[in-house]
Amino acid sequence: MSALALVSLFGATAEAEVEGAAIALPEAEMSAILAASSVGMAFSQDTAAQVDLFFASDYGYCDARKVAHVWNTDPFSAKAIIGGKIANGLTSLVDADIASTAGRVSCDWGELGLGWDQALALATYWGGSPGEAKAKAGVIASDLGHKGFMRTMAHVLDPSHPQNPAGGDEAYQQMFFNSDYGYCDALKVAHVWGTDVGSAKTVIGQKIAGGITDLVDVDIASTAASVQCSWVDTGLDYTDASNLADFWGVSVGEAKIKATAYTSEWGNRGFFERLGSVLARG
Repeated sequence: MSALALVSLFGATAEAEVEGAAIALPEAEMSAILAASSVGMAFSQDTAAQVDLFFASDYGYCDARKVAHVWNTDPFSAKAIIGGKIANGLTSLVDADIASTAGRVSCDWGELGLGWDQALALATYWGGSPGEAKAKAGVIASDLGHKGFMRTMAHVLDPSHPQNPAGGDEAYQQMFFNSDYGYCDALKVAHVWGTDVGSAKTVIGQKIAGGITDLVDVDIASTAASVQCSWVDTGLDYTDASNLADFWGVSVGEAKIKATAYTSEWGNRGFFERLGSVLARG
């Protein structure tokens, strides 16, 4: 296979001599191509097309490494697998593979393809140095993958994004207050993002504005066992406690304890989704 063909398949990370210029290729991918070459294998046009789809998508190298881990293969082959899923409208399966490796496959800042301006924007958003922001981005990407990270932080990374923080925190906080989310949810999001509750309310508002509340719900679910809320954080009152007590067949005090435990697990919105019919308020 020619050097130019290698670069086409691997993108700008290939280690090849192209008119005298050295281009870096991750070791795992170089091993894969050398192995294929040693047995006379050739990459098919289908494979090349699938890899092209990968590069044209929102997925990145971190995602390829995660899929490679699931499929027990190399990152290059994983790019073709992802491209094949894209071609067949099965990106939900790719996303499931990526999600399954949270905590098991670590990614770093260098794999996100971001520059100094983005590091500075994240540092400003989170509070801290660009170096700390890069490290935090790597941790988040290790859980969400490249596509998930970019989707989650689009409002910070893209200055032209309609939900960019420059748009004003007050408007986003108002979206939070007008939503089904509550203080316990903000506590949970604050825990995930390593920030204060007020900033977490802004984050939730930005996700609401961007139509990506599923990401908020994932953050809340991830803290089911690590963030405990109080009765006050539930946003419920005595009438709610009384209704719940009748529903569960327990005392009002026991109902408060039980509601607090469930809210700590599900968050405010999750609690109302499950028990809203009991709490129906005229």
